[in-house]
Amino acid sequence: MTEDSARELRPDELARRSARLLGEDDIVVAGDPGSGQALVANIVFELGFDYLDPYVESPNEADGASQSVESRLDYYRQRLAATSEKSQAALDRAASGAVAKRFIKTHFYPEVFAESSVNSAILVVRDPRDTIYSSYKWFSSFGGSWIPDAADMIGKLTYPDFLDRVRLGDGEPSIPGWARFYRSWLEAAPDFSKFAVVRFEDLKSHPVGAITAMLAALGLAVPPEVVEQAAERSSFKAMRAREDAASAGEDDTTKNARIMRRGQVGEWREWIGEGDLAERFAHPGLVATAARFGYDATPTK
Repeated sequence: MTEDSARELRPDELARRSARLLGEDDIVVAGDPGSGQALVANIVFELGFDYLDPYVESPNEADGASQSVESRLDYYRQRLAATSEKSQAALDRAASGAVAKRFIKTHFYPEVFAESSVNSAILVVRDPRDTIYSSYKWFSSFGGSWIPDAADMIGKLTYPDFLDRVRLGDGEPSIPGWARFYRSWLEAAPDFSKFAVVRFEDLKSHPVGAITAMLAALGLAVPPEVVEQAAERSSFKAMRAREDAASAGEDDTTKNARIMRRGQVGEWREWIGEGDLAERFAHPGLVATAARFGYDATPTK
């Protein structure tokens, strides 16, 4: 498939194509939308590795090197790195064939990678109440420019409506969909030779330790000073400053929206209350799955 033909694919189709072309040196970064994959991407860049966003880039058919194929969304990729040159440098290394370890984001279930030779994965997890709310805020800001037939999301979708909306990946609403997604990845963990669980909250509270543990699980060696620098440059302050600068020239549709919106742990306490929303998040599947990652999602009285 040529770059031009890849450009014609819908973003989700492009991502599925990317999954099929991954190799043994690739590391899948799986997570539900809103779980903190943008933070992990920034960390990966700062550590000196390559990172592929499958909605705007793809491995090419010839040698698997990364290529940018979705120019209308280039603004989104440029927002992600605290140091924008690192993002471009990663693409330059990939284009030259100098690819070592490459990380690739996915919101897909593990079976999508069955045809590839990828054997390493990271599962990024965040308190489901914060994950789903963050996802809602993202789709309300970027959905119409990102997902076909989703223009009705921008500024018009209430949170309860979003919770009722069927997800693209599994045909389920957000709450049971979150539980199913994470259960499936935990069940698939033995199929990968290297598998790491990375909690968003740990990246916030003790980033150096969390990054070091992630690298150890993947069998990757990075000097401690590089880890410390990556943690510092991946702080909310640093990433938000980079995004503010990158978004200044965008049109009115996206320039006021933010990927790095708040980066807050436990934001759910501000909105969940004791009514309908609290009852929705008391879903048994969500509570049980959240507990496997150390989150207590039982309703508060």
